[in-house]
Amino acid sequence: MAIDLHEWRFYGAADTDHVLITYPDRGTNRAYCFATLCIVAPSVRFTLAVLPMDANGFRAKQEAVRSLIVEARQYVPIRHVYLDRGFYQVYVVAELERLEIDYIVRARPSTGMKARLSAGAETVVDAYQMQRKRPPTAAVDVTVFAVPHRTSEDEHVWFVTNLNVENETARAYAAAFRRRWGIETSYRQIGDFLPRTSSPTFSVRLFYFLFAVALYNLWVLANVLVSTGRKSTKPPISTRIFRTFVLSTDYG
Repeated sequence: MAIDLHEWRFYGAADTDHVLITYPDRGTNRAYCFATLCIVAPSVRFTLAVLPMDANGFRAKQEAVRSLIVEARQYVPIRHVYLDRGFYQVYVVAELERLEIDYIVRARPSTGMKARLSAGAETVVDAYQMQRKRPPTAAVDVTVFAVPHRTSEDEHVWFVTNLNVENETARAYAAAFRRRWGIETSYRQIGDFLPRTSSPTFSVRLFYFLFAVALYNLWVLANVLVSTGRKSTKPPISTRIFRTFVLSTDYG
């Protein structure tokens, strides 16, 4: 079973204590950030935990990773943890090592990494040391591997891991990592359940997001129950139909 950690950015007016990344060119100047932990299984993306983040530095990400994995271990066995480039930091990887978790992290290739790519090589697998030279300093030994980009010629996708990767298995591990991209779809589907609001109050925004995640998980469960014994790449119950049914039901 794979677990994914991903930042969810919530655009709109926000309390200054929770301001993180913004995109003024898209009409936003404030943002909320949530770290989400998701189970990755064939045709299923279940959000297991949500953690609001009031900072975006390496210490905040390190703590988010630790908290979410500790939470996950209460409910499920963890096979691998997949993290995107936003978590490619030596302190985050060191935390994964302390937690004794098997992980693959999408890397931002450094000059030292690229130097390992010989002319004409399709894959790279090598020992590598991640370092932070500025205080507080840190270092962790990992394996770096790279495989050809699926759509861009003469480009490679880079990863760091503590798994036993070889040239013959690098592509398979990269393919396993690609499973996490389905989570991007789950974020869009969570958005289908997200109430609209212009409130700048963080507690309101947090409640709405958690409420949307709860409805999304219920929708996932409903589709699992309906799909029992069937093979289908498309959920039999759409978010639109599920939302209409749930929100129009009189529970009084």
